[in-house]
Amino acid sequence: MENTLYQLYMKETETFGWFANLDAESLRRLVLSTWYIMLWNPLDVEKSLLKFYGHVIDGPNVMRFLQALRRRHAYCDTYAWAIPHQEAIDTLLKHSPLIEIGAGRGYWAALASSAGADIVAFDPNPPYKSGVNKWHRQPGTFFDVARADCEIARMHPDRTLFLCWPPYDSDVALRTLRSYKGETVIYVGDDGHDAGTPQFCTEMATHFTLIQVVDIPRWPGMNDRLEVWQRSDAASHTT
Repeated sequence: MENTLYQLYMKETETFGWFANLDAESLRRLVLSTWYIMLWNPLDVEKSLLKFYGHVIDGPNVMRFLQALRRRHAYCDTYAWAIPHQEAIDTLLKHSPLIEIGAGRGYWAALASSAGADIVAFDPNPPYKSGVNKWHRQPGTFFDVARADCEIARMHPDRTLFLCWPPYDSDVALRTLRSYKGETVIYVGDDGHDAGTPQFCTEMATHFTLIQVVDIPRWPGMNDRLEVWQRSDAASHTT
């Protein structure tokens, strides 16, 4: 399967260079401020943004960058919220068989399956119909994503649990982790700021040991990566 999302992302990266010298926190604040301005000043957004960014970079570059960010949300809706590349897919293949919870359109699952991985995918609201999944509003999937709540993870202790950008405003990731009785978790996200929750990340670190980190392509202001965790506490699939 062709990795269209990665190709689209690479076309946008030429607009990212202006912030190369900014530290991560400054970049994050700039990106957040951008979205606040866009929300609060929808009728005069370009003028407001050019004024806001005037001390950082010239206006045309700012506008190209903002257009890339707008396309980012369209790409997230159409494909996935994190960008897979070859090393990420190879890592999934290495830890096959897998079960993905919160698979959305199943884009990552489709790429992994195409590479030879044994993967089953579930989502509480697969976007087979328009409007049933707020993260993927239009209908359509890339993989067979079955409808199931996160507790289904308990039924697959023999598979590696895969969580890719679980919703930041819900306990889906935490409940999935507590249901899962297997040994290995692959998590794509950050420290709970934009994906998952801080509580989920804390619980993961309490019961699992981080054994691998894979850098993945990132949109500006994001700090997501692929992490492989191995269970380190006494709980296992036998409990």
